[in-house]
Amino acid sequence: MRLVPERRAERARRGRLSRERLAMSGAPASAPPPPPPSVPPVVHRRRDRGPIYIGLLAVAVAAIVVGVGAGTSWYGLKTASSTTSCPTGVTLQGAGASFPSSIVSQWTTNYHTATANTVNYDPNSAGEGITELTDKSVDFALTDEPLNSSQSSDLDKAVGTVLTLPVTGGAVVPIYYLPSYPYTLNLTGTELAGIYLGDITTWDNPTLVANNPGLAKVTTSITAVHRSDPAGMTYVLTTLMTEQNESWRTNPSLGTSLSPDWPAFAGAEGADGGSAMLTDVKAVSGAIGYTDLYDAQAKGETIAYVDDALGVPVLATPADTAAAINEIYNATKSSLPSPTGDWAGVSWVNASGAGDYPLATLVYLLVPLNPGAGHTASSVDATALRQWIAWAATSGQTYSRTSFPFVSPPAGLLSEDLSAIAGMTYDGASFPSCS
Repeated sequence: MRLVPERRAERARRGRLSRERLAMSGAPASAPPPPPPSVPPVVHRRRDRGPIYIGLLAVAVAAIVVGVGAGTSWYGLKTASSTTSCPTGVTLQGAGASFPSSIVSQWTTNYHTATANTVNYDPNSAGEGITELTDKSVDFALTDEPLNSSQSSDLDKAVGTVLTLPVTGGAVVPIYYLPSYPYTLNLTGTELAGIYLGDITTWDNPTLVANNPGLAKVTTSITAVHRSDPAGMTYVLTTLMTEQNESWRTNPSLGTSLSPDWPAFAGAEGADGGSAMLTDVKAVSGAIGYTDLYDAQAKGETIAYVDDALGVPVLATPADTAAAINEIYNATKSSLPSPTGDWAGVSWVNASGAGDYPLATLVYLLVPLNPGAGHTASSVDATALRQWIAWAATSGQTYSRTSFPFVSPPAGLLSEDLSAIAGMTYDGASFPSCS
């Protein structure tokens, strides 16, 4: 139930004043998370799909944290009993969203230590990852937006049925560079859309001042930086703007999209990739953009609060993000699609609970149900591919809480991931699990 306008305005006002007092007090910001470990360079496979394996020193794999073997698991998640030893020296290729790249970098490092298998991941963008999976130049892709009907159709024709497997989640955050403004910045989805539509062009705009009184004397022009490449973070942001702003929602070239037809106006600027977004926002006083919470903290960006569904500003944290995802999951789990189903209508944005961070998302690992020659080189590689996914859905989840501001998907979804990959085949024939 939403608050009536008077109570909603008063509640938001108290929250803003409290945060502005906190900002003026000079309270220190929390330390950024550690940088991700270095990873091997990404080497995409040639389209002729020739073998690319390199010999690695064979190591015992008894140390792999199970969830891949029988009887042992993280969070009560189990896989089928193992029937063979796992391969070593396999190299897998992945590509996709930049959003989870820091935690995926940690995963690939630790997975290699545990198994002597290598996973190269290129965080080129969600759209590019889906394209490369369709082109059969990678074994898997990661995306922070579900496949749309066109993407699903193209993938189905190219590689057959594709599994959609939630493997991590997190927050998309507005970032801004406004040195003359010492207070916290509170925004709504409607206001963000107004900025990206070009309707709000200066920081002293009355619409922004109503939620941020300290902006009244900040006459700086707004530079609205957006991703020029197809990006899942754009999908998350435009989902909220579509829900809350009628002009954005009703424009046929805008709406919810990986890459909308961004309005062209003075102060609009495109950034090709997540790194460019961070650089461009810091380059111009008055700039605003968006990124994931990890990169925002690691790069020292200033993060804006975003109003929750009750109209109260919320600063992104893993706890508020997890609460949002779990609230939507608990309300919709009976109607959520299976891993082989259509996820296009699933959104984790704008959960209804008090304090739920509104720009939450899950990240999906996309992999063919039946990888085969021309996509994944051999059944040995397919065994390692399934082992890698199981490792990410079990052992990899520990890093969401210990090292990075990401969140684990609900346990029910992770359990479905493990059940789904147990049904994978190679060229139509079953292949064993391993440990």
